[in-house]
Amino acid sequence: MAKSKGNSNPLGTVRRSIWYVLRTVLIVSLILGGAFAVFTEGMYISNMYIIVTEGMALRAETILNKGGEADLSQYFTADFIQEDELLERNPYSDYAVDNFDYRYSIKGVSVLPWAKNGSVTYVERIPIITASPISDEITAPVPAWVPMVYKVILVKQDGRWLINSLEVVEEAPAEEVRPTPDYSQLEGQNH
Repeated sequence: MAKSKGNSNPLGTVRRSIWYVLRTVLIVSLILGGAFAVFTEGMYISNMYIIVTEGMALRAETILNKGGEADLSQYFTADFIQEDELLERNPYSDYAVDNFDYRYSIKGVSVLPWAKNGSVTYVERIPIITASPISDEITAPVPAWVPMVYKVILVKQDGRWLINSLEVVEEAPAEEVRPTPDYSQLEGQNH
């Protein structure tokens, strides 16, 4: 007598079907979770970049132009504003600053999708400050702004990123020399 080739174990078919469905749901969940994590981290990085670049530029402007500290609360925590040494003992308070050249660069951003804090490695320079003394008694030249590499620590408060502290990584770092292109070496160009 010949055996039929049909499935003689319906429990095995059910078990394989359940395993297939669970495996598929797990893979889809991992892909969606990974996509959400990447999107969230990208959103955090862009928010932190904006907060740090705009906040640090406003801090420098507030120090140099003796501006109001009220605007700083959009970028910095209240504790930071109260404890910032440059805001407290402003070396430019005896000068009327007409113009300055603010330069910065971002060296790195570190944050995780589930984190409530992150950090940005930030290089700040003000190579040119045009100012004049506010009184005739002041004869000292305008103090130079010391270039710094900061580790900017941010915290997330009430759904917003705010700068909580600045850690000096390096004082007066060497400026990266960018080579001037030599156009005489371009081939196929008639000058």
